[in-house]
Amino acid sequence: MRLLKAYWYIFKSVGGAMKAGRQNDLIFRYFVLKALDKLGFFEYLKQPRAYGDILVEFGFSDGEYTQEIFNTLLHDSDNVIVQNHGAYAVNPEVPLPEIESILAKTDPRLHFLSEMAESLSYNILDRLREKDIGVTEIFERDDHSVVNMFDGLMDAGIYSAIRRACFAYLTSEERRWLRGKKLIEIGCGSGRETAEIWLHLGGETSITGVDPVPGMLNLAQDNFMDLLKELDPTHPPVTDKNRPVFKEASATELPFDDNSFDASFWAFILHWTPDPKKAVSEAVRVVRPGGLIFGSQAFKPQVNQYLDLVIRSSRNSYGFFWREEYIQWFADEGLEIDCATPAGITRATNKA
Repeated sequence: MRLLKAYWYIFKSVGGAMKAGRQNDLIFRYFVLKALDKLGFFEYLKQPRAYGDILVEFGFSDGEYTQEIFNTLLHDSDNVIVQNHGAYAVNPEVPLPEIESILAKTDPRLHFLSEMAESLSYNILDRLREKDIGVTEIFERDDHSVVNMFDGLMDAGIYSAIRRACFAYLTSEERRWLRGKKLIEIGCGSGRETAEIWLHLGGETSITGVDPVPGMLNLAQDNFMDLLKELDPTHPPVTDKNRPVFKEASATELPFDDNSFDASFWAFILHWTPDPKKAVSEAVRVVRPGGLIFGSQAFKPQVNQYLDLVIRSSRNSYGFFWREEYIQWFADEGLEIDCATPAGITRATNKA
């Protein structure tokens, strides 16, 4: 019954747009191709070129990321490049896509993915050249343009629906138990998620939000009260006791003692970290025995490979992984994680 309710929240928000998954994948594909096209990559491949010559021409390193870009383009069902006798060339039968055509076939509620893909794809060329650009640098560049863009994305209906689904997947006893407890929100972003969690728990839970991006934390601190008023003008009073605290910290190095919290929550965060297994270990470490660890995480193969390439354009983003890996990381900590669909909604009770 809890799983059905979680499904209902997500379907209510996205509805038939879930059937348009292929179009959403094409958005990320477009921006990967666009980054290369602006460099003259496809123009250069109008003549067959050896792999080594391509690397020299564009200053690419012969690393795992570069090789994966080539393999992805080569083995895509709509492969824009082909390989013959070791040389690469543009596939004359497959034209480069146009974003207008893609968005025309995509549910408008998911057009925000285009903004995210465009902002993050700027880093692809730096990653191919192994420039030392990390997650914080990406979000803080250009006068916080990416921070501001992500603030807007967190307002998208699908994200709110997934957060509601995470709480719906808890048992009624667990939701009641969270009242009056201490919760760490890992990857709080701009504070919109924090405000929603605060309201889900009636303002009766002490929340500590952590994020590695200072610009995000500034937004969270400055905008929390406005977000509460926007989401629920009749919200419970905010006091010194129930006001969230925001701290700069990485999910893989939480600056808190063991057993500091009663519960931890994250939503679609681990692929941004350099070591998701370590992040799982840290979340378990800071939650006391008998406490809750819950949230959501997307997995392979549901996540499109082009989205993965965009995320991994940061030098310290691990990218997406398999559900089985996620379950095993919790098992390594002695926990059995309840990992349900949709959207990888998960919950576990910390070992006693």
